[in-house]
Amino acid sequence: MTRIAGTDPEGSALDLSVSIVTFDSAPCLPDLLDGIRAQTGVTFETFFVDNGSRDATRASLVRQALGAVTLHDENIGFGRAHNRNLGRFRGRYVLFLNPDVRFGPTLFAQLTAFLDAHPDVAIAGPRVREGVARREFPPRRFYPGEGMVALEPGLRRREIAWIQGCCLIIRRQILETLGGFDPDFFLYAEETDLCLRARRAGHRIGCCDTVEVHHLQDQLLWDGDATERLRQLFRGVATFCDKHYGTSDVRRMIRFQYWTCRLLLGLEPTLRIAARRWPRLAPQRVRARLDVCRNAMTRHRMQPASFADLPLRIMLRQLRLLAYAMVHWKPPLDDY
Repeated sequence: MTRIAGTDPEGSALDLSVSIVTFDSAPCLPDLLDGIRAQTGVTFETFFVDNGSRDATRASLVRQALGAVTLHDENIGFGRAHNRNLGRFRGRYVLFLNPDVRFGPTLFAQLTAFLDAHPDVAIAGPRVREGVARREFPPRRFYPGEGMVALEPGLRRREIAWIQGCCLIIRRQILETLGGFDPDFFLYAEETDLCLRARRAGHRIGCCDTVEVHHLQDQLLWDGDATERLRQLFRGVATFCDKHYGTSDVRRMIRFQYWTCRLLLGLEPTLRIAARRWPRLAPQRVRARLDVCRNAMTRHRMQPASFADLPLRIMLRQLRLLAYAMVHWKPPLDDY
């Protein structure tokens, strides 16, 4: 294994193992590798796993020799790719880092110091800014699907439920105990699942808000257009719900989303106007969710039924959330 500057010799104790999965990431690599070279104040090793890139990514990783490189001929998914090195990590902590993340020279040291100072925290991340607008992605306190069915009680939660997976640090021993990422997730929501499993094992999730990263959001680990990206997002959420909600609740959630999407698309001109203020109502996004709902119905062997069959329990929760938003002038949930 080729070592980079600042990394201890083979066999020595390390603070951090850094894992990066790439797919057609050549445009991102110069800044990413420069950012890794600039890290100070911590000993670390790096692992790159390429998911069948068709551009210059693979050649660049091998040529730069900044860590161990594993090359796959196909895209095996985000979590599965990270898991390939699960038995090779030697750091006390493991940092999962997307190739399209930009960061300063103290990121590794500050995240390591944060976990050192908070022994009750298993998983943590920095402050994340996303896209061209650098919109903040704060730690979430609710899980996907809780707009329909609650996984935990209350609407005023203090504990962090999950954090963005583009830059996520975890204690290696806990990662190994949890078995890494769930391989049933291809892309999206695998970090949400990991955080939930860690919390259910008695650990806390933290945020090191003294350090910030910029997630460009323009390097994805799959091959497809914008609509397929949205479908992949909702497939990840659907997988999360299948794993963590009861079967009867999942079936109600699918049916509720199916009819809600159909109703919204029936008002598409109004929907386009509303989407200017609330991007989540964009018709393209609603269609993608509807497509995933249809597939979920097939998977669960469900019939669409009629609009009159909308689950009363979910409708009542929606009304409760609406009332909360009207009183407090903000939506109570922060999930998808």
